[in-house]
Amino acid sequence: MAQSWAELPTRRVVWVREKNSATAEVPADALPEGFPAIFPYTASRGRAVGETVADMLHELERAVVGLFPAWLPGAEEIDGSGGTAVAAVRELARRAASGHRHLASFLAELAVRSLTGAAFRDRRPDAAEVRAEGLALVFAASFRRSRTALLVQVPGGLSPAEEEALVAAGEWLVQRDGLGVWFTGAAPVAVDRIRTVTVRPAVLPGLPARAVRPAHPARPSQTAYPARPAPPAPSPDPEPAPSRPAGSPATAGRPHPASLVESALERALSSQVWAEGRAWNQTYQPHPLANPIRVDLLWRTERCVVELDGPEHRRPDRLAEDRSRDARLREDGYAVLRFSNERVMADMPAVLRELKRFLKAHRGTYEG
Repeated sequence: MAQSWAELPTRRVVWVREKNSATAEVPADALPEGFPAIFPYTASRGRAVGETVADMLHELERAVVGLFPAWLPGAEEIDGSGGTAVAAVRELARRAASGHRHLASFLAELAVRSLTGAAFRDRRPDAAEVRAEGLALVFAASFRRSRTALLVQVPGGLSPAEEEALVAAGEWLVQRDGLGVWFTGAAPVAVDRIRTVTVRPAVLPGLPARAVRPAHPARPSQTAYPARPAPPAPSPDPEPAPSRPAGSPATAGRPHPASLVESALERALSSQVWAEGRAWNQTYQPHPLANPIRVDLLWRTERCVVELDGPEHRRPDRLAEDRSRDARLREDGYAVLRFSNERVMADMPAVLRELKRFLKAHRGTYEG
């Protein structure tokens, strides 16, 4: 019997197969209440258990740093990155972690790194365990969730040793509090201890994208991360969350804090030299009397616009609105490229190749 995504376990590694679909779709931007915050990760070949765990945590930490200050109540009011600001975010993190005292030091240093961009290394024997639990806690808090799940895209053709290393890494991670590991993509062949779970499709027509909101700012004296209560028994068939407006607005120049797709694409672009000059969530208004257009991703010099479309963009009214927006942009000399959220998450390398060709075709045209 197919389960909902909200019913998937977070205390064991499972392989997820979506009902009536060859591959699982990431419920990235349309998550009803009860879902964990989902972090997409693409597994690589040839890594040992420790290397896989280290890379998963590295990517999760990059996402958490990018989401700051959504996970630290009160930090949005701090200006600058000097000594006073550093002391302030460190104190806020320690207060917020009062329900998880063993994480207080790690969260304080994580807040400092997020504010300043500085690197730090914890050499304690339990550093990896603390880091995994702390990152799971704050990533979930960024989206007002109580837990985090890594949705691991498994490549085909893994050797038995590579498959065992990947599964063992997942099994180590699920022992950390609040962190689940769900495999999708190529089914396991050599490792037979993974339970296969069939889930109902997660796309919810009519539910607006970015319905998941970062945590509301709290008073600094409040506890941001209360100790987790025992999870309630899952409903056999939970109802979708009602439509509701998006939460905090996007910050110009950065991915929207409630869009996992934008965050995932930004992580991929950040290591590409050809992607320099990009700006997230920009407003285009050719003259004061024109209605402004908010675009997801813009290369201003190249006059290239990239839009990331959730399932609501398939509705006839949204399709018509998108065509009208694109026509306005093209009339003013902008090229427009659209990707569905599902494609970005399922095949990031192909998306990057197409983006590179798109920019190359327009680069230099408007320079000088």
